[in-house]
Amino acid sequence: MENSNDVRKCVTAVVFDNIHNPFFLILKRKRNWEGWEFVKGGIEAGETEEHAVTREIKEETSLQKFKILKKIEGIKKEFVGVGNKLNVHSVYLVESSMNIPIHIPKGHDPEHSTYLWCDKASTRSKLTWDNDKKILELALEEIKKL
Repeated sequence: MENSNDVRKCVTAVVFDNIHNPFFLILKRKRNWEGWEFVKGGIEAGETEEHAVTREIKEETSLQKFKILKKIEGIKKEFVGVGNKLNVHSVYLVESSMNIPIHIPKGHDPEHSTYLWCDKASTRSKLTWDNDKKILELALEEIKKL
């Protein structure tokens, strides 16, 4: 990429419930491509990464009760997205509960159609992109340390 205008700073939130074994929240994408992904989105002007994580979780799932545990170091999620910009993601581990209702926004041109809470094997098989599968493996290692 030639300059910072070609880069979009983003966050990915690995939302999980660790009641017995970890279950992960994944969303079914329908805008621009179809498949399964973690909560993610761009960082807005003046926003910290943590504020972006909070905003994206609330916007994409309506979850209000969750805890950002940590930034997962050692992973770089990068891909060329809409507008030919390089999306560079920081990845965060976020704990929540499967018992809290989730509401996927249904307005004009919604980003996602539904969601699932999945165990690690189902999450691994459903995630569309290899970089998300690598993030899952790192998240599992971090969860073991909790």
